[in-house]
Amino acid sequence: MGNQVYFAKTMDASIFNQHTPLNTQIQHLGGQFYQHLERVELYKLKNEVTKFPTIFEKRIAKSEQEGQLLNLHNQAQSLYHPNLIKYYGFCIESQITTNLIISKWYYQALYKTSKNICAHHFQYKSLIPEKDLWKLLSQIIQGLQFLENKQQWHLQIQPDAIYLDDNMQVRLIPMGVLRMMSGYSLVLNKQGQALLSPELIEQLRLNNINPVHNPSKSDVFSLGMTMLELMTLKSSFDCYSFDSNPPQLHDRIIEERLQESIMNGYSEDLIKLTKNMLHRDMNYRIGIKDVLNSKELNQNQHNQSDNFSPLKQTINMNPRQQNIIQQDQKPLIQPSIPAIVEQQIPPQNQISSFNPHLQLDSISHFQQSYSFREKTDEELLLREQQINRQLEQQLKQQQLLLQQQYQQQQKQQQIIEEQQRQLFSLQQQIKQIANQLEESQIKPTEILSSQNQQDNLNYQINLLPTPPITYASPIKHTLNDFTENIEIQNRVNQVLAQSRQALSRYQN
Repeated sequence: MGNQVYFAKTMDASIFNQHTPLNTQIQHLGGQFYQHLERVELYKLKNEVTKFPTIFEKRIAKSEQEGQLLNLHNQAQSLYHPNLIKYYGFCIESQITTNLIISKWYYQALYKTSKNICAHHFQYKSLIPEKDLWKLLSQIIQGLQFLENKQQWHLQIQPDAIYLDDNMQVRLIPMGVLRMMSGYSLVLNKQGQALLSPELIEQLRLNNINPVHNPSKSDVFSLGMTMLELMTLKSSFDCYSFDSNPPQLHDRIIEERLQESIMNGYSEDLIKLTKNMLHRDMNYRIGIKDVLNSKELNQNQHNQSDNFSPLKQTINMNPRQQNIIQQDQKPLIQPSIPAIVEQQIPPQNQISSFNPHLQLDSISHFQQSYSFREKTDEELLLREQQINRQLEQQLKQQQLLLQQQYQQQQKQQQIIEEQQRQLFSLQQQIKQIANQLEESQIKPTEILSSQNQQDNLNYQINLLPTPPITYASPIKHTLNDFTENIEIQNRVNQVLAQSRQALSRYQN
């Protein structure tokens, strides 16, 4: 299986036998892609009585030195907590043809998430019991507190990233080998969606690769959005606009979801604690330790039992559907296991030698926990949700088209009104000109008579009195100069006489 194998030294007994080669202990069942984990290989122990994989294998090919891989190994095995995924160990395979080192990391296989719980209750039109919500919140916050003490944070708290084991125990997957990207990186690189805090939305606007924020407060805000979805069974991604650049967070929708949670009958303590986790201002938002030590969580946690409530459908079903659900209980999401080759099929006598009590015990244990619906039911539900999303998109497009048509009609109406105002103004001007013509009683084609022209010329004479004109007699005059002066004086006197006549006629 590899040149060197390193097993995790945990408090409980390892599933691997350190004295036996690893390839003789496990059986490969194919591979599968997961939303937050990318591709993982599926294994199970050969001595396990189950058809489902119980081990995840994450393969990484890098040019890192063995010492760096050992540091990752020591870091992974130090993250041992009841609410974190179990780490089993890793092995190294050296490539002869390249300088890359192939490392294979083994973890606990997980399939169910809190999103599956929402889907089940959504299908059967029932709400998640409040005691189950307090149980989920308590386990999530304990896992986050453990990571914070290790100076690590989850950075992608959302319903489809909160995994559950077969005992319905919360199992968070921290950042590291198995999950390599945070929710902020997914949104920044256009690879997915995440329930980001307001401060991370602001960092997206600044396009910062390394965001500046308080990771503890950001995880708490994401946890508040997760609780909001668990209480309303409506996706918290609806509170974001990921199509805009940068994405927007709508406080109005968050407030509507909180009011809906109140109408659903959840207690004041749960609503109050969720509001404190969803405070927009980071300085007033509570942290991980504050949630863990809160009075609301401690009081309700002690009052609730440790077991989850079994999922019971609340809609009316015919007896045939009830028999199908009772007889064939399957996990909500099953791994797509490829066909096993003939060499891996155990002999027939080995199958017949299974202890029937083990099967009955496993069935009874599974019935005590959540009873999940069939895979086909989930496919129908997902298909229905997809159709609803398509209808919503078509409705939005029609609304946008109607809005554009309405805007065009408004513009045309404004143009018509402006033309009407101009026409009215021209009509008023024409009326004023007509009134002026009527008042003056002057015809436009009338030609002034010669007498009127003469009177006008007379009226143009200056009415002010004309001062007398005197001339300084020269000392010496010649005969020509004297004659010229007499002629000028006669002309002036003639003009003065005409002026006096015109003035007298004007006064009369």
